[in-house]
Amino acid sequence: MKNTDTLWTAITGGTSITLAYLLGGLDNLVAAFAIFMVCDYITGIIAGAKNKQVSSRRALKGLGKKAGMITFVIVANQLDIITGNQNGFLRDAMLTFLIATEGISIVENLGRLGLNVPTFLVKALEQLSDKEGDKQ
Repeated sequence: MKNTDTLWTAITGGTSITLAYLLGGLDNLVAAFAIFMVCDYITGIIAGAKNKQVSSRRALKGLGKKAGMITFVIVANQLDIITGNQNGFLRDAMLTFLIATEGISIVENLGRLGLNVPTFLVKALEQLSDKEGDKQ
């Protein structure tokens, strides 16, 4: 039993450290991005179930998109490292843009579920997305 626990600890610890390094650390932006990704995925599945459009192929495609987003963050972080940008501007801009994109997707999913979405929330996400798009 202890060998399994030690192996599991080594695998999860190694994976966590590697992911933290590749993403440029685990800060509030990364936490918010992870939360938004999970909420988008869950609301997408629920909206798909309501419309009877759930399939393993669509779910896998959604996970592939999430993996692509994480890859964007890794690339932006590595560009910051290569260029000597100590404050992580590219990484933070990419994370902010992706958070806004995920937020808009969550709002769309909630709309598909028939929920009224506050306009101030839609405007704030669109404005955040537009501002980050201008920076890049």
